[in-house]
Amino acid sequence: MQGKRMPECRAHDDCFANHDGVCCCLSDNNFNGKDCPFYKTEETVRREQNGGSVYGDQEI
Repeated sequence: MQGKRMPECRAHDDCFANHDGVCCCLSDNNFNGKDCPFYKTEETVRREQNGGSVYGDQEI
């Protein structure tokens, strides 16, 4: 039995979950014509993982 393929996604090239045009986080990315509610850039994810207050030597 083969696993389900991850969905193709070309909506946001800069999304943290977009790897070569494939969403590596969601098994279904059909949002009935609306934008993906899970879209985040890699920088946003890094900031959130760092507590959102300090990023490198910059205060956010």
